[in-house]
Amino acid sequence: MKSILRVIIFVPLALVILFFAMANRGSVRIGLDPFAPNDGSGPSFESPIFLVVLASMAIGVLAGGISSWFGHLPVRRAAKVARAEARKTRVEIERLREQALASLPADKRVKSG
Repeated sequence: MKSILRVIIFVPLALVILFFAMANRGSVRIGLDPFAPNDGSGPSFESPIFLVVLASMAIGVLAGGISSWFGHLPVRRAAKVARAEARKTRVEIERLREQALASLPADKRVKSG
């Protein structure tokens, strides 16, 4: 089911990106110096406009993912502490259960399953 859903989502998305790239093949000059005059004297390069747009989108997605990852650090840290505490509590419960069973007379013991 997951693979069908992926195909349903990603094939049309890939086609949209492909058609966008085919429709926007014209070159655009990218200036690297924000203080240079617009006469093209500063450092710059030419690139197809679709490449500029898709690279900008990719950088935005990457920046958003990194920001989200850093934003969730406290939650992941708390979950790690909670898992360790739960593991320790399970061990302690099992130890107490064994002690309680050991303290019962032999005829009253019931095996836990």
